[in-house]
Amino acid sequence: MSKTVKIYCEGKKGSHDYDILEKIVSDLNVSIQPIGSKKGAGSAIQVYEQLAEKSDSYLFFRDRDFDVPVPPMPSLTMDNYTYFSYRTTIENYLFNKTQFHDFVLKNNLQSRYQLNNYVDVENVFIRAAKAISYYQAIRHTMGKMRIPTDFGTTWLTTGSGSLPNLEELESKDYCKEKAWEKVKAAKSQTDRWTEQEFNNLLESFFKIFEDETFYSNSDFLIWFQGKDFSTALSRLLPEFPMKSYYKFAKEYFDFTQFDDLVEFQKLVKNRIE
Repeated sequence: MSKTVKIYCEGKKGSHDYDILEKIVSDLNVSIQPIGSKKGAGSAIQVYEQLAEKSDSYLFFRDRDFDVPVPPMPSLTMDNYTYFSYRTTIENYLFNKTQFHDFVLKNNLQSRYQLNNYVDVENVFIRAAKAISYYQAIRHTMGKMRIPTDFGTTWLTTGSGSLPNLEELESKDYCKEKAWEKVKAAKSQTDRWTEQEFNNLLESFFKIFEDETFYSNSDFLIWFQGKDFSTALSRLLPEFPMKSYYKFAKEYFDFTQFDDLVEFQKLVKNRIE
């Protein structure tokens, strides 16, 4: 007799997390329960398990954001019943040059945005990624330094998808200065960190993100925050119908292209049997 398995996720029904999970487990007899924000996720899950029909097994699938470092290989990261995606955010799975160009062609946008082939799309992806490279180095550094969820990974108050202005983004020194100010303001949480250690860690990310192969291999789609990348892309492609693109990308999403998502499906199958 098969077991009842429930998968918890961030967001709500119709969110990227929920829709991608539906693709992954569409052929499996499992239920998906969105719980909103990742903050307080553990308590929320326990409430669902106690008040609703208790499942035989449950998992929490979420993106790693800046809470868990990107592993060297494309695999899940496990922490108790929580499974972190390989890519930094769920949005990262929805961008690839072929799919993006297919959407451009379908909507006759190639002339408006000068996206006539896959190379044009790749070039604009790289331009968008390079525009936020210093900012992403800052966010990864602060993510590694912080006590998770305490002082954040940006000095902005509006979170992911909101970017500094162009002049700030392009200044490595400005990004570095603003980040260290934020860390100093949370000194009680980061006593073990010195400014030298902060600088060393930051330089290690700068080194990764300044390597041209990082862009030619599209590794930014693994490391960079997806909402930030989407915003940077929208700055280069004004009024681009990004919401429609997301809908298109999710409709044709093929999770079998991603080793970690295939791994997650196998894991769920094993829980059912």
